[in-house]
Amino acid sequence: MRRCFEGIMEGLSSSNIRDNQRLPQFVTNVSLPNMANVLPAVENGVPNPQGDDLILDSETRIRLQNRGYSKMYRQRKKCHIENLEDKQNTLVEIICQEVPMTKVYTNVGSVINTEINILEETLSQVNSNGEVLNAEMNMMINQLDQLRLSKEVTEVDFDKKKKAAGK
Repeated sequence: MRRCFEGIMEGLSSSNIRDNQRLPQFVTNVSLPNMANVLPAVENGVPNPQGDDLILDSETRIRLQNRGYSKMYRQRKKCHIENLEDKQNTLVEIICQEVPMTKVYTNVGSVINTEINILEETLSQVNSNGEVLNAEMNMMINQLDQLRLSKEVTEVDFDKKKKAAGK
């Protein structure tokens, strides 16, 4: 990104060209297709700052300015595209790092869900076994109560027979 910016800053110096000024070196290297548009400095009465005998007429100057502007536009677009490619590469790297983690989290989540299902089944079995055990325990308590009552009745009957025999 920095090299794009430096290239643009170098080209910006040519954006304020006025009449009868030479373009910076990187733009003046453009070959002129028609030398008829270049007039001697003597005819216009304006000396050439480069020291040679030629000066650019306004059409050629405008054409060269437009070429310079076009070059700057292309450099900016190239820089913008490079910046977008850098962002894309950064995002691709981030995605490549995050997607495996997402798979790990998904796998861990599925293992946890499996464990939860197993624990719920076990709890259900324990609850149903507990209910069965509670029912069996209640039945045994009832049987013990009946045995206790029958023992008490037997003892009372035994005591009555003992008293009746002892009289």
